[in-house]
Amino acid sequence: MPTVTFLPAEITVEVPAGTLIHEAAIQAGIEELHLPCGAKGTCGQCLVEVVSGQSDSLGHTRLDAALADSHLVMACQTKVRDDLVVRLKTTRDAAMRVLGESHFLVSQEFLPEEDNLSPLYRTETLQVPLATVEEHYSDWQRLVRELCRDNGHVPVRAGLPVLRKLAAALRDEDGLVTVMLQEDETALHVLDVQAGRMPFIAVGLAIDIGTTTIAVQMISLHDGRVLAIRTAYNAQARRGADVISRIDYARTSERQAELRHLVLDTLNDMIDSMLTHSGVPGDAIRSVFIAANTTMVHLLLGLPPRYIREAPYVPTVSTMPTLTAGEVGLVINPQAIVAFAPGVGSYVGGDITAGLLCTELLTNHEETFLYLDIGTNGEIVLGNADWLVTCACSAGPAFEGAGIKCGMRATEGAIEFLEISDGGREVRYDVIGDGKPVGICGSGLICLLGELLVHGIVDQSGHFNDLDTERLVQQDNTRGFVLEWAANTGEERDLVITEPDIENLMRTKAAIYAACALILANVGLDWRSIARVYIAGGFGRYIQVEDAVLIGLLPDLPYEKFRYIGNASLTGAYCALLSAAHRRNLAALATRMTYLDLSSDPHYMDSYLAALFLPHTELGLFPSVALRLRSQESGARR
Repeated sequence: MPTVTFLPAEITVEVPAGTLIHEAAIQAGIEELHLPCGAKGTCGQCLVEVVSGQSDSLGHTRLDAALADSHLVMACQTKVRDDLVVRLKTTRDAAMRVLGESHFLVSQEFLPEEDNLSPLYRTETLQVPLATVEEHYSDWQRLVRELCRDNGHVPVRAGLPVLRKLAAALRDEDGLVTVMLQEDETALHVLDVQAGRMPFIAVGLAIDIGTTTIAVQMISLHDGRVLAIRTAYNAQARRGADVISRIDYARTSERQAELRHLVLDTLNDMIDSMLTHSGVPGDAIRSVFIAANTTMVHLLLGLPPRYIREAPYVPTVSTMPTLTAGEVGLVINPQAIVAFAPGVGSYVGGDITAGLLCTELLTNHEETFLYLDIGTNGEIVLGNADWLVTCACSAGPAFEGAGIKCGMRATEGAIEFLEISDGGREVRYDVIGDGKPVGICGSGLICLLGELLVHGIVDQSGHFNDLDTERLVQQDNTRGFVLEWAANTGEERDLVITEPDIENLMRTKAAIYAACALILANVGLDWRSIARVYIAGGFGRYIQVEDAVLIGLLPDLPYEKFRYIGNASLTGAYCALLSAAHRRNLAALATRMTYLDLSSDPHYMDSYLAALFLPHTELGLFPSVALRLRSQESGARR
């Protein structure tokens, strides 16, 4: 069989002839090769250099002509013919800019009360009255009566091992017992009972599994303290930048298993790091609450995701029953309960329902609120405590840097903010890590697009105007604007934003704004009806409202109506882990949300096309932007 050697790691693997290069990389344990498009050959991000050997291209891809005279091939579209030596592109290993702790952004009224916690797993010390001749209640009846006194009249259950030791435990310390409890959607389960007052370490995990990033908090179940926080990129992103690409990639059972192992490896590495840091034993983790979109839940549990995007778009499950850590594959106490935030539909999952716990949408009956979670997918909820309508749109990964020539994630070296002088001659920017720039991340791209517009460098259709500045260049048969010259960058290449890049960004912002406009129209409201706009998501935390309004991503409303709540999905998971009331709210919430399917709405495309301008074809919807553009035009004429 042929061998494939990967440089610069010098790792060699033997594979059958006909194996795709990216499949050989997986077998070799190479993690640096990413497939944002899900191995469909459409993004060109998996380019490798063929140093020696023969390979066969699958052909018929948009990059074939451009690569024909080079030694570069797409790893996902190229088969191994005989022994190959290939060189991978180098990547920067940089710290990620992700908000893992968002509790301070959420009003305290929405968080569990520290002195009134009811976590998924807990211990309670009870004084159970002893049996008397007058009251012939059984030991179990007396224990249940005391449990219901503190927990309400809920079903209480126990297994045979608990019942076998109950009599002795109640009598050893005159009825003083410590009871280990686990709560799920059906009942309060007694896991163990010990005589006397027994101290136990009980720790839980709140987890947000995003399409791009994963955040985990380790929490004391006794007092709600956050003991450790970890954030990491979801390793599945190597096989697809968005949920659609990842669903397409997981068409075979082998690839489905691969994606499951990628996310589990990420989670277990994060958990191991937190355990090491905190000194908490793994067995002390007794419960986990996970908030994730529908596709991420399916991929975590090894459920086939393909039917999520095939008519009639029905997932295997929206409301997941509780499982054990052993069943899920988490390397903690194998009997720890794992609960999930309920989803609403194929594209509105538990990450959104969990996030709503951090807002007034569940408590305010008088006003109307808009909830936006902006990421690779855009999820939207409109309503209040009496009614809720939700929808989702495929925003795409442009704001994560994918599909943008100089785009990158929010890591060290990314431009996150910039200002452009009139005429486009000077650019001032801020870089994450304060070093030389190597690219531009989502918040920087939004800021850039607004700056290009208000300074007349691009018109409302996203095309460059003719200006007297050396920063306007011709590159690869398209026009571009140089943010920084190669000599001043970390990778010694010009950082250029091109017209196709701008088109990608405009499509992303148009998808989100159009979805918001359509959901308002469907309930007979307009933007003036909105009392507050909640902006959720780790990425959303870094969006500047003024920049987002300039490009038509967010509506032109008074700035005081916008409120950042950060990673609300993670904060909601924290709340549900610690509070039975929040878990009940979640269960009720999912059943009363009306899901609007944009793909079947004939008006969505009209709304989307109208939003494919900066900021919009109807400039009257953005009066503050119109005023700035008129001022810019007046200044240019003078």
